[in-house]
Amino acid sequence: MNLSPVPALHPIRCLFLLSSAALSLMAQEPTVPTTLPPKPAPAAVTAPTPPVVVPPASPAPSATAPAMTLVPPGKTGGLPDNTTVLAQRAATAFGEQKWEEARAAYEEMLKLDERNALAWANLGAVEQQAGKTKEALECFEKSVLINPNLAQSWSALGLIYSSNGDTYRAISCFTRAIHEEPADARAHNYLAIAAKNLGWIDAAQNELQRAIELNPQYGIAHFNLALLYLDQKPPAIELAKRHYEKAVALGVEKDEIVERRLKE
Repeated sequence: MNLSPVPALHPIRCLFLLSSAALSLMAQEPTVPTTLPPKPAPAAVTAPTPPVVVPPASPAPSATAPAMTLVPPGKTGGLPDNTTVLAQRAATAFGEQKWEEARAAYEEMLKLDERNALAWANLGAVEQQAGKTKEALECFEKSVLINPNLAQSWSALGLIYSSNGDTYRAISCFTRAIHEEPADARAHNYLAIAAKNLGWIDAAQNELQRAIELNPQYGIAHFNLALLYLDQKPPAIELAKRHYEKAVALGVEKDEIVERRLKE
């Protein structure tokens, strides 16, 4: 009997909106703006700031990923002082996919503080969504150069390097992201994908298992682990079936090839 090939594990349809057809490894997931507050203006009381854009840290295999929880300001810093209105404008523009307006808002912030790591990271997110990968890469690189503790920027860099085929550099970035945020399940998933691309199957499996330990409701990681089990020689059908069914129960779209393989 000829076996159908196991579909590739897709990385996440994170900041970079990579099409599933162009990816060869694991299941993907989308992204939305996340919440990071600017520094409050001195002697002023302001309303809570709406989300601004930084690569998210919490996974969700649905059409829209939830906003991440606030990143501790002590580690990542904040947006420049007195930029509440700009942050609101940027968040609104990003949500409406008005990239030029969002870009202008973050560029205005950077005129106030050209060494603000979060502003560079958010500008990178805008550039990536606008399809300007080169500019996005430069922004994220500036972000981690200023503040190496920004795990989301390291993950964003890793995803860009992965899409460019620079797997070793991607692994370096994902590893650094995990160093900064060990509990980031998505970063473990990203690292698993990169490891699988190099044929490091045991490492990929370990990273996916770690991602699931950190977030048992991470459907994408369950799906990807099912693909790895199916790709074993011989395939671990029962383990693959268990994780595939869990992924589907969590909202991951069914895959005809996987279901056919599970029945062979």
